[in-house]
Amino acid sequence: MSTLILFVLLLLFLDALVSAAEAAIYSVPLHRAKFLADKYRLGKILLPLKESMERPITTLIALSNFITILGSVMTGIIADRVFGEEWVGAFAAVLTFLVMVFGEIAPKRLGERYAEHVALAAAPAVLALSGIFTPITWLIQKITRPFLGSVPKTTSEEEIAFLAGVAEKEGAIEHEENRLIQTIFRFNDITAADIMTPKPLVDFIDGNRTVAELAEAVKTAKHSRLPVYENDANNIVGVVHQRNLLIALANGEVDQPVKNFAWDAMIVPESRPIDDLLKDMREKRAQLAVVISDYGNVVGVVGIEDIIEELVGEIIDEKDVAPEFIKRVSKNEIVVHGQTRVAYINQFFNTEIKSKKNLNGFLLEKFGEVPEEGVVLELGGIRFVAEAVGPRAIDRVRITKNIEKVV
Repeated sequence: MSTLILFVLLLLFLDALVSAAEAAIYSVPLHRAKFLADKYRLGKILLPLKESMERPITTLIALSNFITILGSVMTGIIADRVFGEEWVGAFAAVLTFLVMVFGEIAPKRLGERYAEHVALAAAPAVLALSGIFTPITWLIQKITRPFLGSVPKTTSEEEIAFLAGVAEKEGAIEHEENRLIQTIFRFNDITAADIMTPKPLVDFIDGNRTVAELAEAVKTAKHSRLPVYENDANNIVGVVHQRNLLIALANGEVDQPVKNFAWDAMIVPESRPIDDLLKDMREKRAQLAVVISDYGNVVGVVGIEDIIEELVGEIIDEKDVAPEFIKRVSKNEIVVHGQTRVAYINQFFNTEIKSKKNLNGFLLEKFGEVPEEGVVLELGGIRFVAEAVGPRAIDRVRITKNIEKVV
């Protein structure tokens, strides 16, 4: 009887060791293994196991099965002698339960919970066993590889994004950190057309006109960098900084054509992903890119600030419209300046209007043209009324929301 108990305990102990080691090594992320390799001697043994997981994991799985099968056969023989043949079936059922709980599930849970400690402790033994069992693991790998194909990536973008969301819910990271992670993964899906300032909102200037002729337009321009064209607004020849033209005015260079102060414009298609666009703008030291359609027509401009805002959120500069350009009429009604960022409106009015643009750009996109005064747009429980409209833009909008339904 004592021999049987010893065999069962030995079987459970060996199987538990292998299961815990397998779970621990699998659970330690590669970046943590690299950190441990720099810090601990055992970490230097663990790192190559993590970098080439197939052989050590195959070794541990094969060893676990070998222990379980051999142990079951041996304990079955001993149980037959102790209890008799009629009790072997019942003993096998009990043994299976013990192996499943104490040899597999519990050790693997412990291995996952204390992954780094267990993995470091087990690394030398696993490395040695991988060497001893090389012929067997090599054969297993050769047999199974045609069925498995290429080894997939251990972690996908979707998994990282999901884990970031879980980490925020559990308080491990802040909301802004999670938002930044999610944005980074969406970065290459956003195009220049998604974030550009549309053409009707851009101050284009005729490069053939003099500084004196455009003095007033330059002083009142809504943006500091102005696209310069010749003959036609679709023929962009450069970009000029508002500051340079004001300096020219101060220096008396009023008879010079504006194009003399412009530098080459960066032209990009509207389908250009903004991660690639950011690289291009950094390489060319460009602060502004002119966006064109598939037909070569200018459709808008993108500033480097617009791209950065996709990552870090709204950046307020001296030309941005501040939240005070929103006037509350009642609990469910506000009057808003057309240049107010939609993000400000959402924060002020507790709505979820999905747009990175200002209100004017958002509504022009929905209307498809500059509307007449009084035109109404109803969208997802929110009513937009164009109260004041200029030649190229919507200057003032009255917004009323239905609190039972928001965008």
